[in-house]
Amino acid sequence: MLEETLAAVGTVEVRQRKIKTKRVRKYIMSGGKILEDAGYIAGKCIPIVVVYGKRWFVDNVERCMGHVRLAKDAQRLKNMQLSKLGEISALSSVEKPILTPEQVAGHQVMWAEDNLKDYPYLLINPITDQNGNQAVSGPVAYTRSAAIPPAMAALLQITETDMQDILGNPAGADKMVSNISGKAVEMIQARVDGQAFIYMSNFAKGMKRCGEIWLSMAKDIYTEDKRKMKTIAPTGEAGIVELMKPSIDQETGAVVMENDLGSATFDVIADVGPSSSTKRQATVRALTGMLQITQDPETAQVLTAMAMMNMEGEGVGDANAYFRKKLLRMGVVKPTDMEAEELMAEMQGKPQDPNAMYLQAAAEEATAKAAKARADTVETVASAELKRAQTLETLGKVDETAQNMALTNAEAVQEILQGQIIQPVVR
Repeated sequence: MLEETLAAVGTVEVRQRKIKTKRVRKYIMSGGKILEDAGYIAGKCIPIVVVYGKRWFVDNVERCMGHVRLAKDAQRLKNMQLSKLGEISALSSVEKPILTPEQVAGHQVMWAEDNLKDYPYLLINPITDQNGNQAVSGPVAYTRSAAIPPAMAALLQITETDMQDILGNPAGADKMVSNISGKAVEMIQARVDGQAFIYMSNFAKGMKRCGEIWLSMAKDIYTEDKRKMKTIAPTGEAGIVELMKPSIDQETGAVVMENDLGSATFDVIADVGPSSSTKRQATVRALTGMLQITQDPETAQVLTAMAMMNMEGEGVGDANAYFRKKLLRMGVVKPTDMEAEELMAEMQGKPQDPNAMYLQAAAEEATAKAAKARADTVETVASAELKRAQTLETLGKVDETAQNMALTNAEAVQEILQGQIIQPVVR
């Protein structure tokens, strides 16, 4: 396709050069051999991302550790104690009577099925004393549940404390206490987040690498013409862009391809921080706090519009868009290209405000008066220059007349002198 495009625009091959590039080949292997050759895959990066919990380089040796490595021994000990506690609880949870064979003779089935049929009463036989007389007697004794050793109870408490010291206690920070401000809650949440910041930072590095791998694959895959892709504007609105769109360069007149991922260069950035919802809530609280100390009505109007624009909730999307347009008209928010076009179209089709028309007419009148004053000044200067030129011309004519008269007188004197010389003497 590229060769056809170059041939259509009249491109001529001048020379060739070899370019080295990285390619990734996929193999399915066992411990002893290659089971399958899956061929080349898209992109220049190996699609494997390693995410570390903690990572150090000690004496140029890489060392890494997860979050639970130091808590493994305490966890094993706790698992053992809980297993023993469960075993003790399951051995004898109900006290059972201990009877003689003479007491249950003939009633064995009833006693055996009592846990299934739940008889309202159980029968026993009377026993015979030494004199052969019948005597009513209850069970000889009862079975007892095994007691929990004191050492186990103390060890369970110590193990739980050790694990909280190693892993932290985020559950305690999640508990909401009455009569506490929202700012204090944010500080507590920031403290809890700080305990896991190293893990979030390393995870962000892993996500950055995922983005780099995807970008290298996208440059090889998204090469067809007029492919539609979704975009996200800075305002959070979704849009659609067309890849490989042909256009003409205004400077050179050559045909170029817009939105070509293959020739584009991108920087992948992964940011770790609060979510968008948390940021908006903090922004609204900050703006409402600024409203309490603001005295300028215009500034208060801007702060109110910005707070309403960042409000979140059910059914406030239209209000957010309205206040964003209001801020755009006030010149507070920088518009996008589409918003700038909409504003221009709105200004062209919107009737002018009478006050704005009056002010514009007054400004035009003042401009006209200023232009007239400049014209009068120019005319005055031109008249003065004209008078000066006429004066110089008159002086020039006076000088020329005087010169002519002098020349005439000089010629007359010369003629007189010549007549005196040539005239003969008469005697």
